[in-house]
Amino acid sequence: MVDKEKRVRIILFKDPFQRGELTRHHAGLVKWMRAQKPQTLPGINGVICTLPSSISDEEILSTGGVKAVEENFKISLVPWAPVKFKNLWSKYEQIIPWGVQYIGSHLCWQETKGQGVRVAVIDSGIDGNHPNLGDNLKGGVNFVNPGASFADDNGHGTHVAGIIAASDTGTGIIGVAPEAELFAVKVLDKWGEGTVQGAINAIDWCLRNGIHVVNMSFGTDKYSRALEEAVRVAHNRGLLIVAAAGNDGGPDTVDYPAVFDQTISVAAVDQRGRLASYSSSGPEVDLLAPGSNILSTYRWGSFVRQSGSSMATAHISGAVALLKAKYPKEDIHRLRRRLISGARRPKFLAEKGTGAGIARVDLSL
Repeated sequence: MVDKEKRVRIILFKDPFQRGELTRHHAGLVKWMRAQKPQTLPGINGVICTLPSSISDEEILSTGGVKAVEENFKISLVPWAPVKFKNLWSKYEQIIPWGVQYIGSHLCWQETKGQGVRVAVIDSGIDGNHPNLGDNLKGGVNFVNPGASFADDNGHGTHVAGIIAASDTGTGIIGVAPEAELFAVKVLDKWGEGTVQGAINAIDWCLRNGIHVVNMSFGTDKYSRALEEAVRVAHNRGLLIVAAAGNDGGPDTVDYPAVFDQTISVAAVDQRGRLASYSSSGPEVDLLAPGSNILSTYRWGSFVRQSGSSMATAHISGAVALLKAKYPKEDIHRLRRRLISGARRPKFLAEKGTGAGIARVDLSL
């Protein structure tokens, strides 16, 4: 593994330091480690650096000033479940996708369309040239190749963005919150892969840019204390984070960061309202939402159907945007309780590992 060969490590210090500026004490520790290319990780009192093989993680922890040392783990988009039929839908018609209707979004639009709510899609980017996304896409950033475009070279982020907030143009599709503001925070490359460092920097960017809701349709099976710390800090500062449970297809298989208590963890249901066969489930799951055969935006101005807990997560991010616009003074705790209170549990839905049930945002208003 490249990370082990290069000995790239994320180091979390016990004592805080100012953004971008190590204290003399922290700088001394970094020098003692003979760390190369140290970069601060804002918000979590950490650095990422390359260490010589002559110093072990245990030695670093023994200094007393360090609380955690870990690899810069890989993250990846939650894999899409296969769709077995060909999409014959015309982009010149307008459709309210089944998932948008299933959670009652369209029943909310006379009162709220998510106007003014800033939603960050931490993913593979967004196609800003798509006719259903251009109006609502307000900006973004690229942490895969800093300074480059945040355009989507994979397709996953564009699909997720359309579910959340595809605008009502009279053609194409309509998202859950068609007047929410989208921000593309690119942390995944064209293969759908990224790192914990990218995710941490993305969360910090959201905090500094007035984001209200964060959609995380990526995951890893590796626990990262650094990522947990970033999520905890963001939550404490009022950021509402929605995360995909995963597509591992069994109980007790929820991925990080959806495992963390500070996220709204989302698993997927199919068109019958049953837990999707591919969806992860477990005690960490908070809500269920539509994830199967979801029609949404894609690269090059097109539309495709895809399945996965990523799609379910996007429905919940859009639902939160609807509630935030309707109740702008409510904090994230009240919004979360409001959202969960509207969930419904069909009699055939197993109680174990499925949270509060299937979201119904119209019943949460």
